[in-house]
Amino acid sequence: MHNVKKIKRLLSLVLTLIIVVTAVPVKTANAASGTNKTATQVVSDMTVGWNIGNSLDSYGQKSNFPYTTSNETYWGNPKTTKALIDEVAKAGFNTIRIPVSWGQYTTGSNYQIPDFFMKRVHEVVDYCIANDMYVILNTHHDINSDYCFYVPNNANKNRSEAYFKSIWTQIGKEFKDYDYHLVFETMNEPRLVGHSEEWWFPRNNPSSDIKEAVACINDYNQVALDAIRATGGNNATRCVMVPGYDASIEGCMTNSFAMPKDSASNRLILSVHAYIPYYFALASDTYTTKFDDSNKGDIDSFFNDLNSKFLSKNVPVVVGETSATNRNNTSERVKWADYYWGKASKYSNVAMVLWDNNVYDNNSAGSDGECHRYIDRNSLKWCDPEIISAIMKHVDGTPATINGSSAPTPTPTPKPTPTPKPTPTPKPTPTPTPKPTPTPTPQPTATPSATGDLKAEYTINSWGSGYQVLIKVKNDSSAKVNTWTVKVNKKDVKIDSSWCVNVAEDGDYYVITPMSWNSSIEAGASVDFGIQGNGSIGTTVDITVK
Repeated sequence: MHNVKKIKRLLSLVLTLIIVVTAVPVKTANAASGTNKTATQVVSDMTVGWNIGNSLDSYGQKSNFPYTTSNETYWGNPKTTKALIDEVAKAGFNTIRIPVSWGQYTTGSNYQIPDFFMKRVHEVVDYCIANDMYVILNTHHDINSDYCFYVPNNANKNRSEAYFKSIWTQIGKEFKDYDYHLVFETMNEPRLVGHSEEWWFPRNNPSSDIKEAVACINDYNQVALDAIRATGGNNATRCVMVPGYDASIEGCMTNSFAMPKDSASNRLILSVHAYIPYYFALASDTYTTKFDDSNKGDIDSFFNDLNSKFLSKNVPVVVGETSATNRNNTSERVKWADYYWGKASKYSNVAMVLWDNNVYDNNSAGSDGECHRYIDRNSLKWCDPEIISAIMKHVDGTPATINGSSAPTPTPTPKPTPTPKPTPTPKPTPTPTPKPTPTPTPQPTATPSATGDLKAEYTINSWGSGYQVLIKVKNDSSAKVNTWTVKVNKKDVKIDSSWCVNVAEDGDYYVITPMSWNSSIEAGASVDFGIQGNGSIGTTVDITVK
């Protein structure tokens, strides 16, 4: 998450849906239960997650490295308590993501993590495990504008590989006896910090820098995974989450991104972040406070993309960060949550994790894109319970059980660490370059022209100044098709961008061909992709497929 460190007043509301779950049988999570659940089983069992944002991931200045006391409260948030985790569990969340910035504490060329910080992370993990909750533990702000402990480029590849191997070997050894409830996430939003394409790039036409970065990220995911597996114990089959470039949809959908090779079967999860629709959820310069039919297209396209490359290929997905900033528009955010989680609920192998940085108050215009508090960490009161209620009606999984489980190796509570005195230098919030948000005016039309058993259907979404055409290629035959080509007449559209396909021009037609991962279509299956253009569009498009 892009960081803004602020603490503001609370809005004290009682979360009406919170109940203490007493009817759920108490279970014990320990080494004996192992990591025998597949990635799909784990993700399907997660109800909904919550991030302890701007806490153990808070970091200080490079000039003070290595820190000898925890920066957990450095950005203004209180220390995480068991009582906080209990309140989150009572509300219906059964997954906690714990972002952790490790690098600032490490010493030596082998990046040794000090005992005091490892113990503190261990303690917070155990708060969650005690409640029979899933835990996502990652390496978070180890890449930032002040210092990068790794960089996704060839010039820094050797030291970056060394960092991931060392850090994940140490974390792996510390937690190797924990069962399937603990999930590792290799890294957070890996990207080229300061680059003009730090937060967004055209997925179908990445620059040479981005291509190199994606290749390095693939490599670092592999190095981290191999290090985790090598520590043995339950880590040999533990579920591991891996992101693409900046954990964005573009980063994982670009053709060169690949999941790592794994010695364990069915234990990998795609990690992606999605603060969408961008202008509603995160933007600060140009933004909207309304959520309606005019900006649902981003959410629809997001899940269509994930399904086409990952979900339909039995690769589960965790949306590790999502939220909609508080623009003094609770009723609109309720609509957003209802629609977003409603869409996610259509897929059994997707889980969503709410980002929370404990910042609530916005300015009167609602222009600040970084107000993502859902529970006040001091009062332990929920700020907008209506939003949580809208989410919970769409999720299903094993409820958390307060103190229903025990960690395999209890760790004594460390002595409180003093809060560092220096005031951190605020970083500007980077603004990704978003795609235009369409106003859907669906006009489903089956393409009359088809070749053999391949058929194309399309839907036109037009918003006056631009349009999208969502195209589905269906294989109605009884045999697998290994490749396909779609032709679109230029008289009907002008393609400015596309996703999940390659686009070339041939005379009066655009020639659209698949990526490597969606070139084949099983019998009875289909592939979805989209094209986008500026200006107006008619009610029909001349599309052929072969």
